[in-house]
Amino acid sequence: MNEQCGAWKLEREIGRGAYGVVYLAVGPGGERAAVKVCRRDAVGDERYARELRGAKLFMSIPPHEGLVLMCELVEEPWGFYTVLDLADDEFGDLPEAAENYRPMTLARVIESEKALPLKVCVTLAISLAKGLVALQRHHLLHRDIKPANVLFVNGRPVLSDPGLVVEEVEAASLVGTPGYVPPEKFTAAASDIYSLGLTLKAASFGRQVEDLDKGPSMEADMADAHFPAWWRILNKATDPTPSRRYQSAKALLRDLKAMRLKMAFSASPRSWVAKEAITIGVVLLIMFLAVKIYMWKLVRESVPSRKDRDLIVSRIKESLEDLNKKSSQEPLAWSSFSGSYFCHADDSHRQRLKRIEEKDPVRAAAMRDILANMQEIDKKGEENNRRIKALHDEAKAGKDASEKYNQAELLSMENEKLVKAWLSLLERFTEIEDAAKAKE
Repeated sequence: MNEQCGAWKLEREIGRGAYGVVYLAVGPGGERAAVKVCRRDAVGDERYARELRGAKLFMSIPPHEGLVLMCELVEEPWGFYTVLDLADDEFGDLPEAAENYRPMTLARVIESEKALPLKVCVTLAISLAKGLVALQRHHLLHRDIKPANVLFVNGRPVLSDPGLVVEEVEAASLVGTPGYVPPEKFTAAASDIYSLGLTLKAASFGRQVEDLDKGPSMEADMADAHFPAWWRILNKATDPTPSRRYQSAKALLRDLKAMRLKMAFSASPRSWVAKEAITIGVVLLIMFLAVKIYMWKLVRESVPSRKDRDLIVSRIKESLEDLNKKSSQEPLAWSSFSGSYFCHADDSHRQRLKRIEEKDPVRAAAMRDILANMQEIDKKGEENNRRIKALHDEAKAGKDASEKYNQAELLSMENEKLVKAWLSLLERFTEIEDAAKAKE
């Protein structure tokens, strides 16, 4: 191999993993790329065959948003190498200071910024979900999605390191990075979604993968009004039970796009809002003056009879009821209630309690009480969700739709209070756990 791979001159090593070494390389025209070299004698026959197969499968996919571009794949007597798009420089210095170049990965971004803003996280999630859609369209699994394998190329995030890519029908294996491997290992499309969900949680929560069960850190963008909806999506993506998880990247992408649309609508320019407010104000003023003139005419000409007044009031009530009924039958109006409770105390919390029980029984008792309260809130929230669904079904059947809608709205408001209470308990649970570890 020496210092040349085909037409590419290898300048220096910029990454190393279990399956090969990545070099900063320069082409014949001065263009730069990342060249990954896999030597058969360095990784062994089994690993070499797996890496080569994954690279060939990835090379067969047309260029797509969210996936790193593989330009070449060349087999040599000593092994093979691939030529990929070069990631942005972490320091923004390329090409002037190639000797200081470090590829910008999501892992490095998280290290420097900790928790990323919600808007950035949603944009990141949509790009990576699109890449996963492309893989799943070809019935492939990535099997190694994690922050270190998300590169930024021309400012756009892409999934990289395709060496573990495999056909879905042959996915069952123990490969992958510890912490990002789903409980069922890699068996189907939902397995990659689990790894992607944890990657997005790490970016949004500002925590390492082993601490994600503690919930968002203080630096997380929890003040954003859309954070509960974001957390709902992440919790579904990382549900330990595969059947409750998103079953495809396309389904995940659909929810992410809907959330981005809501965020864009709520963040409309103030000038537009002001213009609309002025228009509405003018309309209301005209209506008010028209009503005043009409009433003045009634007073001048004749006072309406009680029967006429009752008829007017009755018609107004009918109009309002008709408007309320139409809104209550609109599917979009119900969508905000769907799954309005989204917190869950799961096995990870029980494992955390078990670790403290072995070392500090006193603090463990306090944690046990808190966990019991969290589980009671979970039961209440899930019961409210079931009632909301039942109300929706009744409303669709035409049974007092507006009344059912009002009841669902009250239950959804109650769920918001339950979520706040649950998060406060989780914070206290974590504080006691940290105190027990500090004592140790």
